Amino acid sequence: MFLHGCVPFLKTEVVELDPTMLNLAKDYFGFIQTEHLKVHIADGIHFVQECATSSAAEKLSVCENENVSKVMSLSSNGSCTSSHAASRGKRSIDILVIDVDSSESSSGMICPAPDFVEESFLLTVKGALSVQGLFVINLVSRSSAIKDMVVSRMKMVFSHLFCLQVEEDVNTVLFGLCSDSCIKEDCIPQAAVQLEKLLKFKHPEISQSIRDLAKKIRCLK
Repeated sequence: MFLHGCVPFLKTEVVELDPTMLNLAKDYFGFIQTEHLKVHIADGIHFVQECATSSAAEKLSVCENENVSKVMSLSSNGSCTSSHAASRGKRSIDILVIDVDSSESSSGMICPAPDFVEESFLLTVKGALSVQGLFVINLVSRSSAIKDMVVSRMKMVFSHLFCLQVEEDVNTVLFGLCSDSCIKEDCIPQAAVQLEKLLKFKHPEISQSIRDLAKKIRCLK
């Protein structure tokens, strides 16, 4: 609800395993599903796998019929770019955020569950994302070895990798980019200012927090 409130123009889909959480949100927090905010009661890993399969099939279809798609775009609205975007995989994801607590304390990770950082799942995530897609994962662990292992796996899968170390806690937020082109580290604060102009906040102090955090993002690859 917070994310949707800040960026209401985005189409946000949430995957929740426990239907009780959805009922609580509706009964006590006024949650309402809309065209731009939907909830799926499903297993997160299976959901991403289905998105990746659907995205691959749609991208193959677009590739095989590329000339037809372009002609239709020029015929309908004269914009090749708009039609090309519309003809991409219907389930391709532009931004995928993973923030899942782990019930397996023996793994050494508080967040996420180990399955969400397996190389096979990370490859599935990349397949589900759009060409310019962004993968964000909240990693919580007191083990430097585990953090290094997750970073190493993400470096193998994604073209570029950034991190944000939250000093007040043990959280490390990792950002994996699919595109070969990449923003330079020293340009991130300015990009944060541009992003801030698009967001809607009920509390102005959040804007300053975004600017402060953006300065702490570091490039790992």
